[in-house]
Amino acid sequence: MQIRFDEISPQGSRYEITGGEVLADQQDFVVRAPLVAQCALCRKGDAKVALTGRLQVPLSLVCDRCLGQYDVDLESEFQVLFEVESAESWRVKDLDARIADLDSEMLDEPVIDLDDVVRQQVYLALPMKNLCSEACKGVCSQCGTNLNVAACDCVEERKALPFAALARLKK
Repeated sequence: MQIRFDEISPQGSRYEITGGEVLADQQDFVVRAPLVAQCALCRKGDAKVALTGRLQVPLSLVCDRCLGQYDVDLESEFQVLFEVESAESWRVKDLDARIADLDSEMLDEPVIDLDDVVRQQVYLALPMKNLCSEACKGVCSQCGTNLNVAACDCVEERKALPFAALARLKK
């Protein structure tokens, strides 16, 4: 959904995105039910627009330790400031960069792609490390058995430590 700056009313505009089309081509997760996102756009002048939003989407992720699928209900609130770049704004930003500028997204033209913003926010809300539980044991490095489901009979090889010779000299 493309929103031009001049389409946003002076009092602000609200949009709701529902469905799975926004995340249809993603391969990092499986969408279990349609995404719901509410977005509010507010003009902050001719060249700036503030977006606040909230999204909810139930996902299936793959655990990084045991490679099993698990479900998570993702909920996130976000704020983004969009600004149309100009030659003057770049000169000013080169001289004085503030923390607030890091939350701004510079645009070539005054158009916001809400679908792309929601897709980015879903990825930002994903956990850094996908774990089905904190106590996940993972898989055996030799036979590949899921250690959460069953124990394996593999004997763990003890490799010679590179500094073992120094430890013997110390004794």
